[in-house]
Amino acid sequence: MPVEATCAPGGKQDGARVQIVVRPNQSLTWNGNKLFFGMIAGVSLAVAGALAFLGFWPVLPFAGLELLALGWALYHCARCGQWREVISIDGDRVEVAAGRGQPERRWSANRHWTQVAVEPPRFRGHPTRLVLRSAGRRVELGAFLTEVERRRLARMLQDLLPAAPTVR
Repeated sequence: MPVEATCAPGGKQDGARVQIVVRPNQSLTWNGNKLFFGMIAGVSLAVAGALAFLGFWPVLPFAGLELLALGWALYHCARCGQWREVISIDGDRVEVAAGRGQPERRWSANRHWTQVAVEPPRFRGHPTRLVLRSAGRRVELGAFLTEVERRRLARMLQDLLPAAPTVR
């Protein structure tokens, strides 16, 4: 599940600190990616080696390029899967920290003035955008989520920020 919510005692106003972690869906772990790549590389190199032995040696460089492209694609997908957006609601503050491993971008605002908005897509066929807005600043959340997951996260945030006006 790409959205995980936890509630801990100790908040200033309602007695609880809520933390929501949003992450992309990832089909394989890094070890799973390495195993998949190893199996594909073994089969590809075995076939290319057999063809090279039969005299079709130009197959080998193409097999190498194919494996290089597959390796890059698996690495890129695994790296994108490490992205996290952590939404913390504690007392009268809302904070968003996003990044891989450590926060690369931060956003914070007063809880009572923060609006949850699901904006329509700019172009037909594109997904909606979930944003938090406050004092003229905004942050987009869950760009990698499906439409259903994005709407579910929006409802969850609207329930946690009841004092803020909701914008659709």
